[in-house]
Amino acid sequence: MTWLGDELGRIADEMPQRDLGAAVLERHQRRRRTLVAFAAAATVVVTLLAATIGARTLLAEPRAAVGPTLPPERPSISVGVVPTVESAVLHVAQRMGYFREEGLSVRPVFLQSSAVGVPLLELKRLDLAQLDYATLFMANENGKDLKLVTALHQSAPGTLALVVNATSKVRTVAGLKRKEIAVPGLRGLPTLALTAVLKRAGLTLEDVLLIETSYPEMLGGLKRGRYAAALLAEPFITVGREGGQVRVVGDLTSGDLANLQTSGMAATEDWIRHNPRTLAAFQRALGKAQRLVAADPERARAVLPTYTKISEKAVANVTLGSYPDQLDPTHLTRIAVLARAHGWLKRLPEPGEAVAKTE
Repeated sequence: MTWLGDELGRIADEMPQRDLGAAVLERHQRRRRTLVAFAAAATVVVTLLAATIGARTLLAEPRAAVGPTLPPERPSISVGVVPTVESAVLHVAQRMGYFREEGLSVRPVFLQSSAVGVPLLELKRLDLAQLDYATLFMANENGKDLKLVTALHQSAPGTLALVVNATSKVRTVAGLKRKEIAVPGLRGLPTLALTAVLKRAGLTLEDVLLIETSYPEMLGGLKRGRYAAALLAEPFITVGREGGQVRVVGDLTSGDLANLQTSGMAATEDWIRHNPRTLAAFQRALGKAQRLVAADPERARAVLPTYTKISEKAVANVTLGSYPDQLDPTHLTRIAVLARAHGWLKRLPEPGEAVAKTE
């Protein structure tokens, strides 16, 4: 039975028959007015609540943007680099202000070779340093704890070469037997490349005399007859050629070292552990520059005169490699195998052990 039927029965007992219909209708209308009033009141309450919440939302401070909220642990860092085309991308990042955008001030420290960076990292005189992969493998085999944090450069034909004075009678690599060769370091990827080139010519490192010196000093030494040959990297190869000073007798970026990633940025395990935000900021800024140069290699050429003595006219003829933003284990393995084959390593390292584990 419906509520209306109940109501009719109850009212019939209390009122005359003629008033029954009117009474029921009046009660029904009263209940309807009550329901309508309740619904209207509820609507007002909901509207007021929504308005209040919306006002509070509008007045509240905006939510922080997604991303790092804490600054780098070290706002100023020293980074060791060799003044060749390999480090050009770091100077691009400087010029474009990418480090500054990350809250970092980067001070480049120029090194004669990668090997010089190893003790400076250990002594905490450098935060990060450009290390070639052969140097890093040898350092770690000797008890160091260095890790690669990013790739830096990949070779191209002509970026590393064995040269002689333009007037030299030496025409081939084999003609350098028992002669002096200037190198940036006695151990390292450039000298490992020289070892491979000498082997193809039937020579070993014992058949020549290596003299350590910096790339800028090599050209002057060749001119004075201090060395018979020099192991030069770009842009110094182009500087020598443009000045009519040198002639190439061997391309060291062919054969075993063709199109290889040759160097990366490295730090000690201790530094990486204590400076995760600084490292992440550095990686973001350098990666941005690497992608910029990948899209426009002329960006790398443009910075060469800012840290080498090459003219803006000669820079157009410089051979550049590439600047990958990802470490490739295949390249690390190839260099490790080559170093082990030439007796530079006692065991074949696991490439992954040389790469920093970062989030």
